[in-house]
Amino acid sequence: MLDLNDSVYFRYFFFQWLFKDASVNELYQRSAAIAHNKANRHHLIAYLRRWAMLALAMYLAGAGLEYLDSMACVFFYTVASLAGCTIAKITAAYVLLGRSELR
Repeated sequence: MLDLNDSVYFRYFFFQWLFKDASVNELYQRSAAIAHNKANRHHLIAYLRRWAMLALAMYLAGAGLEYLDSMACVFFYTVASLAGCTIAKITAAYVLLGRSELR
């Protein structure tokens, strides 16, 4: 059976597989997870570019269909807005992982 987390398409757009859970109670495990996450922070730029291109493509497709007076533009605008939410999440993760006082 195909696991979705092992899919190349899933890993191309979603970055959670790169990071470790830092919500453990043990101090050394939490410190190691935070250090690992900070070391992988630079990968978020590539994911940010991918989602920005997807959002732009969906917005332009929606605008083109709206110009043609088609209701199918709603689907593309919805995907573009969801991509915008993901862009905000990636930006917040990048900024917060870059803070030096994060322990």
